[in-house]
Amino acid sequence: MSKEPPVSERISGELRLIRENVPGVRGSITASSDGLLVAEDVRDLEPTQIAALVAAMHAVAVRAAGNTQCGQFKEVITRGSEGYLAVYAAGTAAIVAVLGTAELNGGILNLQARAVIERIAAHSAGTAKRRAPASATVPASSGQAGQNGTGPLPARRPRGSQQARAN
Repeated sequence: MSKEPPVSERISGELRLIRENVPGVRGSITASSDGLLVAEDVRDLEPTQIAALVAAMHAVAVRAAGNTQCGQFKEVITRGSEGYLAVYAAGTAAIVAVLGTAELNGGILNLQARAVIERIAAHSAGTAKRRAPASATVPASSGQAGQNGTGPLPARRPRGSQQARAN
C-alpha cells in the first residue's frame, strides 16, 4: 500500500504547476492565516517573510471586504512597478500568494490558478482542523460579527477630540 506524500509536498507540487503553466509567474507560497509558511516555490526571496506579509494583507482584505458589504474575501492583487503580488483565499485554512513579473497577465493567472487554489484548499482543510486552537474565533464588538470573527470597525472619534488633536 502506497503512502501519500505530506500535505506540504502536495501543496508545493500545486504551486509549481502555477509557475509552470502561467507565463510571468516568478513563484508562490501557501501560508496559514496566522502567517505560518505551509509550502513554497520561490527563489531569491525569504518565503517566511512573504508568508507573514501576505497574512497581514489577507487580514486587512478580509476585514475590508466584510465591512464594505463585498461578501467573503476571494482575492486581492497588488501591482508594483516591477510586477504583481496576488493573494487568494484557499478555503478558510490557507492563503496562496503568487508573485509575478510586470508582464504577467492577471486574467490568465486567475483562470489558470483557480483550480490549483481549490486543490490547495482541499489539501489544507485537514491541517487547519488539527492546528486550530479552541479560541479560533474572536468575538466582535457588537452582535453583528462577520466572516472570520470580524465585526464592524469601531466608530471614529470626532475631529475635535483630544486624541485627534494630539496627532
